[in-house]
Amino acid sequence: MAKVNQLLASRFKRASATLSKMTELAEMSSSGKLSSFSGVFRITPLSVGEEEQLHNLLQNYSKKNQEVGDDLKFLSTITSEVKAITNQAAILHGERIKKAQEILKKYRDGAFSSWLISTYGNRQTPYNFLQYYELYMSIPQGLQLKLDEMPRQAVYTLASRRCPKEEKEEVIKSYKGESKKELLSLIRERFPLAGKDRRGANVSLQILKQLEEIKKQLSKKTFEPSNHQRKQIKEALQSIENLL
Repeated sequence: MAKVNQLLASRFKRASATLSKMTELAEMSSSGKLSSFSGVFRITPLSVGEEEQLHNLLQNYSKKNQEVGDDLKFLSTITSEVKAITNQAAILHGERIKKAQEILKKYRDGAFSSWLISTYGNRQTPYNFLQYYELYMSIPQGLQLKLDEMPRQAVYTLASRRCPKEEKEEVIKSYKGESKKELLSLIRERFPLAGKDRRGANVSLQILKQLEEIKKQLSKKTFEPSNHQRKQIKEALQSIENLL
C-alpha cells in the first residue's frame, strides 16, 4: 500500500509540475512573450537596416501623435519569425527535391523536369530551393547562420552562380546587413553571367522599364510627397543624370 501511495504521490507531483509549466506557457503566450513556434525555428534578429525599414513603414502610416515603439518591437519579432519560417521551408523543399532528383536519375532525360512542373507548376521555384539547399548544406554551421540573415532573393542568385564554393563563402562572410538591391548588385558584378545565359537580360532595357514604372507612380493623384521627399527624389534624379 505504501508503494501505491508513493507512486500516486509521484504522479501527482509530475502532473502538478506539468500543469504549472503549461500555465506559465499560456501566460507567456497571452502576454506576447512566447510565439506559437518558440523553440522550433532558429530565429535571427533583424538587421539595423531592416529595423529602420519597419520603423519608417510605421511612421509613414501612423496616425497623428501615434506611438509606434511597442508595435515596432512586436512587428520586428513577427518579421523575424516569418523569415525563419521561410528559411526552414526552403531547406525542407530543397531536401525533398534533391531526393526526387536522385530517384529520377534512373529514368530517361526530362523525367525530373516533368516532375518539377507537375509538382510546382514551374521549374524556377524548385530550382531555387534546390540550389539554396545545396549551398546551405555545403557551408559550415557558422556561415549557415549568416546565410539566414541575408535577403532570400540574393541568396537564390548567389546559389545559382557557377563559381568555386570558396568564393560564395567569401560573399557570405562579408555580409554586413546590405539591402537586397545592394547585395544583388555585388553578386552580379562579382559573378557576371555568361553572354549566352538567357537570364543575362539587357541592363539598359531593364532600367528603361523601371523608369517607366517610376514615371507612372509619380503621375498618380495619390502621390503626395513631403517637401523633404521631393528634395530627395530630385537629388536621386540628378545623380542618375550625372551618370549618363
